[in-house]
Formats: sequence, C-alpha cells, structure tokens
Amino acid sequence: MKFIKKQIVDIKEFGTKELLRKFLLSINLLILLLVNIIAILPCIIIRIISPWFIVRVSKIPAENFGDFIWKTGLYYCKKELKINLPSRKHIDLVYIHYKDKIHNKQIEKMWRRKLNFFPGHLLDPINRVGKYLPGWKNHIIESLVISERDHDNFFEKIQVLDFTKEEKIYGKKILNKFGLKDGDKFVCLAVRDRAYQLKKIPPRFRDWSIHDYRHINIDKFILTAEELTKRGYYVFRMGVVVEKPLRSKNPKIIDYANSNLRSDFMDIYLGANCSFCITTGFGFEELPNIFRKPLVYLGAPLGDLITHSEKFFIMTRHHILKKENRKLSLSEIFTHGAAFIYSTQGFEEKGIRLVENTPEEIKDIAIEMAESLEFNKKLNPEEEKLQKTFKSLFACNVKKANFHEKNPFNKNEFHSQIRARYSTKFLIKNRDWLR
Repeated sequence: MKFIKKQIVDIKEFGTKELLRKFLLSINLLILLLVNIIAILPCIIIRIISPWFIVRVSKIPAENFGDFIWKTGLYYCKKELKINLPSRKHIDLVYIHYKDKIHNKQIEKMWRRKLNFFPGHLLDPINRVGKYLPGWKNHIIESLVISERDHDNFFEKIQVLDFTKEEKIYGKKILNKFGLKDGDKFVCLAVRDRAYQLKKIPPRFRDWSIHDYRHINIDKFILTAEELTKRGYYVFRMGVVVEKPLRSKNPKIIDYANSNLRSDFMDIYLGANCSFCITTGFGFEELPNIFRKPLVYLGAPLGDLITHSEKFFIMTRHHILKKENRKLSLSEIFTHGAAFIYSTQGFEEKGIRLVENTPEEIKDIAIEMAESLEFNKKLNPEEEKLQKTFKSLFACNVKKANFHEKNPFNKNEFHSQIRARYSTKFLIKNRDWLR
C-alpha cells in the first residue's frame, strides 16, 4: 500500500510526464523479465564448459569517473601480472551497462584499446542471472566488484594506459594554446564542490548534502597557485562544471574548468602529464595516480587518507569538538569515532565541526611537494622523527578502529604499510596533534 500511495503522490505532484515515466518503467520491467529468462541458457552453457574453459563476465564501473579509472586499472594490472587469475584457460568479457552515462569519452576509448568489451545488452543479463546459479564467484572478475586500494603499488609496475602518437601531438598543441611551451611544468588543482554532483543527478532524485563535508572553497587555493607560479609552474584548475571561477589575473593560473578549451581528452591528458596533482578527494585524482604522478591529498575523513605510496603527501581538516570548542588530536579523532565518517550528518551527530585548512597550510604542503620533486629535498632528523611518530600513531589507531568499529571498508584492509608523508610544516606547528 505504501508503494501504491507513493506512485499516486508522485503523479499528482509531477503530472502527466510522471505517469508516462512510470508506465514506460513498467514496460521495461516486463522486458527485463523476458530477457532474464532467455539469459538462463548461455549461463548454463558457461557452467557446463567451466571444467575446461572459464568465462568471466563483469560490468565495468563506468558510471563513476573515479571507479572507472582505478577499479579498472587495478584489474588490468592484476591481469598483466597474472594475479588472482583462474588456473585453467579462461577469457574475461567486460561491458558497460547500457544505462550508465559515460562521463568521459576519452577514458572509455583508452580502456577499449586494452580490454575485451562486449555490448552491455548482451552481457548484463548473463552477468545478472549468473549470480543466481551455483559457482557464480568463479565467473566474475573480483577486482571489478570489490573496493580495494593499490596497497602493492601495482600502478608503479604496470603502464596502465597509453596515448597514441596522434593524441600526444594533439595534447601538446592544446597546451601551446594555453601558453605553455614544450617542457613547461604544470600542476593540476582538483578542488571538490557541489556543482558536478547536482548536474549529474538533480537534487529531486538524491540529497547531495551528505557530501557537504568534502567540499572546500576554491579561494583557499589562490595563495598556493600564486606561489607555484613563482617556482615556474602553470596551475590548471580542473573540473567539468564548478560553482564559481578561480579568480586570478596571473596568466599562469588557468581556470581550465571554465575554459572553452576544456574537453574530455584534455581532462585525461592533463591528469596524465602533470608534475603533481593537488586534490581534495574526488574522482579526478585517480588519473594522475594511475599515471604514476605524485598527489597532494587534502581529504576527510582522517581514516580515509591514502597512505600506501611515498608519492602521496597528505593532510586532513581541523576537527573541532563543538561542546569544548577545541581541536581534536589524531588519536582523539579516532576515539570519538570520527575517523571513518562518510556523511555530513555523521560529523554533526558526533558534535564535530570540520574546519578547512588555511591557505598557508595548503601552500606549505604544496611547496613541500614541489621542493621534494625539484631538489629531492630530504627531511632533517627532527622532521623524520615527526613523520615516524605520525605513521606509528596512525597505524596504531587504524588497527584499533578495525577491531572496534563496524566499517564496511575495513574488511578490505583499507591501509597497509603507511608510506605517505603528512604535511611536515603542519606537524611542526601542531605538535600537540600527534597524540
């Protein structure tokens, strides 16, 4: 009855178009049922031949830009390194669901050059129905189904994607139009806001406020961009659609997201060829990651920070305990249950307010990365000690959190060895945080 009442309310509120939409949805469900019945036969054939030849079928997670890159990338690495493959002869067939919107045509084109893609209308029913038959786990590609991180740094061992000769020439041509000459260095600035989510799925269909805690004001990065240009870098502000422009008269600071030269191809080309990327935690960062580029990662929650590579420099937001109006230390963030919160409401329920890093803090970690790359600048003994303290304390708290907290990500071993470097200047200026 609740279901029926909801349909009536929807039709009254949204009118004839909603009635037509629901009618078409009903027709689609009937067609889906028929297709599923037909798919039983190929599923049975796949099971019959499995003692001699394994057919694995899985959907590529193309609907999410980040997943399309890193999940597919990890699968490709394991495939090339012959990790977790069937012991007998096999073939992997992948597809993009026919309802999934491809948010970047260039990355799709590059993956199609690497993998065995088949039409989604053909493979999706087989994949779906096959999961109801015995032994179904032997016929899926696990790396495309589960969420895992590149703990073993497979991306450092395998060149995942390649540009063609023509694509490389075209990419340099567009860089020239932005004012860059061959050999000029540039940094990608990937700052998350609400605009892209709202464009992808309107608020009527999803409440995006759950992700508000992840957004940062782009103005906080102007100081960083200006400082990087003084050191010879161009800075590209990335994005498909953004809330507001990056305001700077500096010709080396390029608001690429609002440029008429922005394209699916250049999104990929810039991410693949930058000196490093500064990111606040969204899908674009996976591009420089799979192309072995260093990341400055300014993310939240604390337990979600990417820590498995020495190429990552990391920093989280300030966590303020509202009732005492004070900053929480690293260990207190874990003990207050805030290290693995993935919603704005979750932080509110814990009585914790996230405060964005200051422009100076962001500049410090970006310059630390630049100097590390340019001059191979090493840490002094005091700084090394602070980094060791951070890694030890972080690992200890993660281990406790894995035992005490019911977190869906922990079962996938979210952290292995802690190799990333926390912002050194932050640790020097906030020694009390390391407790």
